[in-house]
Amino acid sequence: MCPVSYCTMIRSRDHKYEWRLRMALHAHTHGIRKTARKFRCSRNTVRRWYRRFLSQGRSALRELSRAPKRCPHKTPPQVEAQVLAARRRVPFGAARLRREFGLPCSASAVARILRQAGLTRRRRTTRKRKRDLREVKKQYPPLAEWRLDTKYLRDIPHYWPQMSQRHLPRFQYTLREVRTGALFLAFGDELSATYAELTVRRLLGHLKQYGLDLTTVTIQTDNGAEYDGHTRRRRDRGFTATVEAAFAASHRFAPPSCPNANADVETVHSLMETEFYDLEDFAERTQFMEKAAIYQQYFNFGRPNSWKGNNTPFELLRELAPKLDPRILLLPPVDWDTVLTNTTNTPSQVGHYLPNQPETFAGTGLRSAWPGSRRRRGGSGAGGFPSLIRRRRWPRRRRWPATGPGPWQASPGTRVRVRCRPRCRRRLARRRPRR
Repeated sequence: MCPVSYCTMIRSRDHKYEWRLRMALHAHTHGIRKTARKFRCSRNTVRRWYRRFLSQGRSALRELSRAPKRCPHKTPPQVEAQVLAARRRVPFGAARLRREFGLPCSASAVARILRQAGLTRRRRTTRKRKRDLREVKKQYPPLAEWRLDTKYLRDIPHYWPQMSQRHLPRFQYTLREVRTGALFLAFGDELSATYAELTVRRLLGHLKQYGLDLTTVTIQTDNGAEYDGHTRRRRDRGFTATVEAAFAASHRFAPPSCPNANADVETVHSLMETEFYDLEDFAERTQFMEKAAIYQQYFNFGRPNSWKGNNTPFELLRELAPKLDPRILLLPPVDWDTVLTNTTNTPSQVGHYLPNQPETFAGTGLRSAWPGSRRRRGGSGAGGFPSLIRRRRWPRRRRWPATGPGPWQASPGTRVRVRCRPRCRRRLARRRPRR
């Protein structure tokens, strides 16, 4: 018969400890020989656990660590402290920490040190595996497929207080090239169709200046209103017309129910949030633009991409298009609010005011957008430029008859309902014909 019941073994958290405790107590009462016969083990086993029980008590019956007491190839404490200091400085992974800081240990050792210190982040996983498009994207020619998206900067906890107090940009217009991963940035205080159009106009003009064939260039955006995603018919103005008519390039909307269509530019947003906005402090708007320009140059020339063979966009461009001038990646970020403010006359009194002559936009890519342009949705000024002209907007009045076959087929003398602002309602009531 088993000396320890099955119920006792199941209820115990450590059944080995429970078995050894019963064995030591039985040997203390009946002796080692009878205990070995009853527990069906050797006398040496009973003697070893009984002696441990007499010398150290019940705690000696627990399982001891089987790890070696000496490990010659263990990472020195100085190296571990160096790894932890680098990780607390920047939120990089193990392989990138070793590459950026030149740590004298392997990537697996860095990962083990971070895991033991509790400094690792759980990777966000999805239940459904997305389609891997890396092999498809490798077939694209360089600087041909571009992704454009807008990032809201007001939801970043470290950046939001600085943005509110120091008048920093509120929106980021991000352009990312798919094949090489090149990055170009633009900033503004408004989610504006004007800013989106100026951003793509500036990019296409820059590519054309370096001799790139724009008929092979495709700009893909989401269905946001700043990219004409709300329009149902093609127009002769706006974002799409600028891309296709003015520069002979192609504009394509991201397909619906396809969250990974703009994965390249969304990846940049995630990287910039952890590598730029969560680490940097900005004293003023000029300093913000200087640091954004430094990060963009670092991204294009010094930051290896592990998903592209640990190559930078500059290295990939030099490999895929050796005849193309690499200075094409030096387009600096632009702050549209600063540009448009510096090219306008600040009025001393309240009233209408116009911008300077169109020649003042020379060198900024804006002069071609000035003639013949109209006010478009998303901007708040003439020619699509926000805050260039302040005008009073009269209420739009819609009228339809109370009776009659159609909305605009009322007979003379018919009473008409008017929907407008309350101040206009009293004035229009006097003009209504009486029955």
